[in-house]
Amino acid sequence: MFGGFTAGVVGTVIGYPLDTIKTRMQTGNAGGGGILSVAKRIVSQEGVSGLYKGIGPPLLSLSILNTLNFTSYNHFKRVFGGSNDSLSGIFWCSMAGVVAGPIASAVSTPEHLLKTQMQIDNTSPKPKYTGGSLNALRSISATHGFRAVYLGHASNTVRESCFLGIYFGCYEFCRSCLPDWKVAVPVAGGLAGAAGWVGSYPLDCIKANIQGSLGVEGRGILETGKDILRERGIKGLYSGLGPSLMRAFLVSGTRFSAYEAGVAFMKDSGM
Repeated sequence: MFGGFTAGVVGTVIGYPLDTIKTRMQTGNAGGGGILSVAKRIVSQEGVSGLYKGIGPPLLSLSILNTLNFTSYNHFKRVFGGSNDSLSGIFWCSMAGVVAGPIASAVSTPEHLLKTQMQIDNTSPKPKYTGGSLNALRSISATHGFRAVYLGHASNTVRESCFLGIYFGCYEFCRSCLPDWKVAVPVAGGLAGAAGWVGSYPLDCIKANIQGSLGVEGRGILETGKDILRERGIKGLYSGLGPSLMRAFLVSGTRFSAYEAGVAFMKDSGM
């Protein structure tokens, strides 16, 4: 739990600006251009703080989420007999991640909704959420009902299971191939994060569009996916993949390093 909490704090602070860029590209609010042009536009128009708008909910929830993810993964890994010393063992590690997905989505869905709304809010002529994350939560609940904070929960649950299955399976496999601990953990973590995002990205894009529109059009997973394909083609399901992969490699590498360091610290302290 301590290792997961440490991983959540470190990963969120480092990767949030790239997540903001990714969300705006996914929802068509980036104004065109690549990663650098979008970043420059945000900083020039909104200041550096624009890259961190809405970080409050993720900083809190991702600390809780990573605590849950690593704790539930390790629990199910023991239950299934997962290990990194054989392909069958790695398969069960992946299954442990898949089963941990619904637990993760219970926390991540409202966090993603608030984060998405805050990240795209500055692109509107009159930003609505000037009072921070709590103001956004109150405004959304008052206008759309409290159930609105769980919009996109179905797509996010499938995405979490897909992501965590690839994430932990890839980490265990890469970790077994790299003998040097100092190199293995950040590299395996970075590759695991990138692989997880590639595998689950279309679902993340669908989820972002459902949550970005606050579900006002009443579209589900299939309807939203079809609309994206019709309007933007297959590339639309991968809009913002570049910053996501950069963020995933950077964040997951540091996240697993922070996790392993936290666990090692607790063991060395005799806790």
